[in-house]
Amino acid sequence: MNFRKLSRRDFFTASSIAVAAAAAASAGRSFEVPSLIGSAHAATEATGDPIHIGFLAALSGPDAGWGLPGLTGNQIFIDRVNAEGGLKVGDKRHPLKMFAFDDEATGSKALQGAKQLVLENDVKFISAIGGNPADATHPFLSKMKVVYASLISTDIKPDRPYLIAGGDVTPRIDMLRPFYHRFVNPNLHRWAVISQDDTIGLTSQAWEVGSALSDGWDVVYDEHYAIETTDFAPVVTAVLATKPDVVSLNLSYPTFVVQIIEQLYLQGYKGLISANYLDTESILQKVPVEYLEGATDSFPLFDDPWWGSPSWQENFITEWNARYGPGAPEDVHRQITGIDWDHVITLKVWAEGVTLAGTVDPDAVLETMRKQDSIPSILGPATMRGKDMWGIDNMISPPIPINEVRSGTKRVQAQIRFEDWFETRKEQIIKVVRDKGQMFDQR
Repeated sequence: MNFRKLSRRDFFTASSIAVAAAAAASAGRSFEVPSLIGSAHAATEATGDPIHIGFLAALSGPDAGWGLPGLTGNQIFIDRVNAEGGLKVGDKRHPLKMFAFDDEATGSKALQGAKQLVLENDVKFISAIGGNPADATHPFLSKMKVVYASLISTDIKPDRPYLIAGGDVTPRIDMLRPFYHRFVNPNLHRWAVISQDDTIGLTSQAWEVGSALSDGWDVVYDEHYAIETTDFAPVVTAVLATKPDVVSLNLSYPTFVVQIIEQLYLQGYKGLISANYLDTESILQKVPVEYLEGATDSFPLFDDPWWGSPSWQENFITEWNARYGPGAPEDVHRQITGIDWDHVITLKVWAEGVTLAGTVDPDAVLETMRKQDSIPSILGPATMRGKDMWGIDNMISPPIPINEVRSGTKRVQAQIRFEDWFETRKEQIIKVVRDKGQMFDQR
């Protein structure tokens, strides 16, 4: 199926990427993500063969909110690179092309998709969500030496030498929100935290609990709900019975976050809400604007004055709106979310590494990335770290933004460097994570 043969007007109808993803998923195959950038400019500049990029994530189901929107940002980045003649590797430029596979957040589907993307599409880099799919795919991808970019650093382990993560700052943001709230609200003391009982939730929540304790919080609730949960009323009732000052949703999936916050509102909770990711557009369909005031998360908006003008972020959201916004050629019938740019972080850093190394060889690329004092990222200068937490320096570490919701809109309040903060607390935090069995060498 070659979508590039379709005209722009014919193909780009409402939810066209989602429709293509669903069709491909039902047939158990990957699909090429369409591009609006014509080949005329790239063809005159590129001198090397195309480099294929994979997108292996949930494009349907409850955690598609972490996956499907990422196709838009990655495609914008790829089209920008191609408009410049392709990715510079040594003395040649290579056009980029993306192929996607819906893994439905299940291990077996993810392994099927990894094999198709590598063996049939010859991808050199895979954008992913991580979690259970990372567990299922890493033996194959390690053998094939393909870089797998998870959204979450918890997937990093020494026996996964080509798995990198950290661009979206999970779980570091979940660790720093207790610190932020302690600084801003020193009179609050009681911290409650919940997330789903899968690989992502268990590990990320362990790091948050350790960090909350290290910053002086009394953790009054620390439980996980079943991933099959559809009625969150009893879950929220149990949380509120502990009388928390802050309720943290940790790495709860976007659909779960909406349902939990709706229940917090219906059950009369008056305290602060903290989460890894707040899709305000969806949440505010369920609760009044004023209810979400002061809620914090880690996914900033790129129209935020914080970034300045002109800036990479401003240019990105302008381009996204012109391409995917209301009435645009590829209108996705929603506002831009943090996930639209989230996957781009690691893709861009990897591309920088390829250019610096002069090769797509993953060993050379990763070693080159580790040697840099800093690597440009869309959140600011990043470094490669992670050995204390994950056993290997495969974590991309940019500055960490913290947002508060103001009148229904998220706005950056601070950017914090993780490394110095962690160094002074790591022994206490790691002890908690070990007690929960969630260190890399325990899972």
